[in-house]
Amino acid sequence: MRTSMLNLVVSLAFALVATEAFAHAKLVKATPPVGGTVASPSEIRIEFSEGIEPKFTGVTLTSASGATVPVGAAKTEAGNAAVLIVPIAKPLAPGVYTVRWHAVSVDTHHTQGNFEFTVQ
Repeated sequence: MRTSMLNLVVSLAFALVATEAFAHAKLVKATPPVGGTVASPSEIRIEFSEGIEPKFTGVTLTSASGATVPVGAAKTEAGNAAVLIVPIAKPLAPGVYTVRWHAVSVDTHHTQGNFEFTVQ
């Protein structure tokens, strides 16, 4: 009985350590908000669950018609490597937009995703 309990505790400890070791930068929060409706934004801000490498991280913005919308160079927020800031070159017309992002976290793991928002 004692050996079984010890094996269970050791197994759980290894599982928790392994989970931390294989973490990836996941989207935590976005501005404009995921699925939100906003006035034309001047930038896209994506907060990740961990720091990212801006040289290997990027965003594309497309309109509902599939046209690519010009954006500026992505950079991280001063003092916070987990927040990516991407300026939008011109005001956006009303409609639905898709943000596609790819990120490389500081521990070199690659992640990607997308979300939509609506400009009123």
